[in-house]
Amino acid sequence: MRFRLVLLILAWRLRWLARRDENFRKQLENRNVVMQWRTKAGAPARWFHFEPGGVTSRSGLHAAPTVSLAFEDARYAFETLQKAGKNQMAFMEGMQQGKIKVEGDPGGLMWFMTLMKFIMPKKKKKS
Repeated sequence: MRFRLVLLILAWRLRWLARRDENFRKQLENRNVVMQWRTKAGAPARWFHFEPGGVTSRSGLHAAPTVSLAFEDARYAFETLQKAGKNQMAFMEGMQQGKIKVEGDPGGLMWFMTLMKFIMPKKKKKS
C-alpha cells in the first residue's frame, strides 16, 4: 500500500512541476519517455509519460513503456525509494543485487535520475 501511495504522490509532484517549474519544463523539451514502475508480480504499477507538454500518469501497466523498473516486491520498492531521496546509489545497488530489473532503454532511467533534484521540495530559507 505504501508503494502505491508513493507512486501516486510522485505523479502529483511531477505534474505540479511540469506546470509550475520552468527549469523542470526545460528538461521535458524533446522528450517522449514512458517510464513504468512496478513490482515483479506486476502490481502495484504506475506509468509516467514525459513529453514537452507535461507529465501524464496512470495506474496499472503500460502497453509499451520506454523503460520499466520492476522491483522485487512492494516493500522493497518503498524502502528503496526512501533511501534514494538521500542516496541515488540505492537504485544501482538494487540492480546489482537483482532486486530491481530494468527493461527497455536504460537511458530513460539515467535521464529520470537528472530530475531527482526537482522532485524533493526545497526547504524554505529562514529569514
